[in-house]
Amino acid sequence: MTASTAQASLLQNALREMAAEGRDVVAAPPFTAYLDRSNDLRYLNYAVPDEGATGPWDPRAIAALAAAFTERGRLPRLEIVDDCWPGLVDALVPAGFQVEGRLAGMTCEPADLRDAPAPPDVTVAAEGPDATDEQIRARIEAQHAAFADVAARTPVTAEDIARARGRSGGSVAAWGSDGACVGAASWVGVRAGVSEIAGVGVIEARRGRGIAGALTAAATRCAFEAGADLAFLTPGGDGAERVYARAGFRERVRCVHIALG
Repeated sequence: MTASTAQASLLQNALREMAAEGRDVVAAPPFTAYLDRSNDLRYLNYAVPDEGATGPWDPRAIAALAAAFTERGRLPRLEIVDDCWPGLVDALVPAGFQVEGRLAGMTCEPADLRDAPAPPDVTVAAEGPDATDEQIRARIEAQHAAFADVAARTPVTAEDIARARGRSGGSVAAWGSDGACVGAASWVGVRAGVSEIAGVGVIEARRGRGIAGALTAAATRCAFEAGADLAFLTPGGDGAERVYARAGFRERVRCVHIALG
């Protein structure tokens, strides 16, 4: 099922507002780049067309956007709700951009959320304001370990922990009976009634036991309790789609991630 144009625009506008939090916002009309201030990881740096932008897409504007990234040591990259920007992907490809993925944009409303219990030896809990630095570090490390391209990067720093405390939204973590964090998920502060569920990950040794579904449901419930009317996420593949579907998510739009090759 696909969303209406209005629903797709609502999602894109909300995601644009979320991207601005904690990032440098660089205007490159008719685009805006959202660049992480300390981390060049590709997934943390991307651009979105400005609200109201339409084609045809000027090659000079695309070149200027790419320059805005490279001048700041970032890979030129966009993350878009495809239905909102007809012809944009076709205009980017001749400029050297390559599609990283065409992803299902899945949403869930409060009435659709389903319980997804964790296995008996795992406890899923929200990360409250009284969480210790050690707990936050363990949660971030578990999320990093769940994603191969992040796991090899530098260890979690005090700055990472401080930034986690200061951002809007929140996180939930899965704790094994031995006290180790085995997975986590985060939700982004509500914008235009929408919250994105992100960073859902379980360490490899504990996968296939329902932990990811439990984390997804718990993070989504936190977002709804914070005032969201709609939760949104983009799974990395069919296996993840099935996990999120069990928590009540359904595909509504298609998202495209595209970067300069």
